[in-house]
Amino acid sequence: MDFTALIIGLFVGLVLGALGLIIIYFIMQKQMSDLKSKHQNEVEAARKQSVDQSRNTLKGKMAEQMAPLLPGFKFLPADARFLGDPVDYVVFHGYTAARDDGKDPDAMEVVILDIKQGGATLSRSQRAIAKAIEDGRIRFDVVRIFDDGEIKSHTWHSKQKTNVLRNTNIE
Repeated sequence: MDFTALIIGLFVGLVLGALGLIIIYFIMQKQMSDLKSKHQNEVEAARKQSVDQSRNTLKGKMAEQMAPLLPGFKFLPADARFLGDPVDYVVFHGYTAARDDGKDPDAMEVVILDIKQGGATLSRSQRAIAKAIEDGRIRFDVVRIFDDGEIKSHTWHSKQKTNVLRNTNIE
């Protein structure tokens, strides 16, 4: 009887063990299926976000380049020079009028311009550029390249300003 009980116990143990393994297998299959589904959803969401971000970036870049042609742009498109980075435009306001129409060149104004869409704000470097201009840390340099390859640069000053500097001994 002990042997029969042992065989029956062993058989019941094997059946219960197999049943447990089958249950664990189906639970793990369900978890794997759920994980695959979740992963696929996350990949699709990331892909959509990437496409949307790329689309917005492209729209922004197109808007930056088209801005001079849009109604409400207060400068002549011919006066605007696209840079793109770190700012979008340098506008030589009045340049075309002075060049083509003989208008007063002293009325010309240099404008650093950045195009933003929606609620976008200036980047840290753009704020630093704006601050440098606001503080007067801006100049016009001339670089000369000579036939021997030598380069010399200097800050340009109008003759009128140079005379003022000489008269005040501030050079």
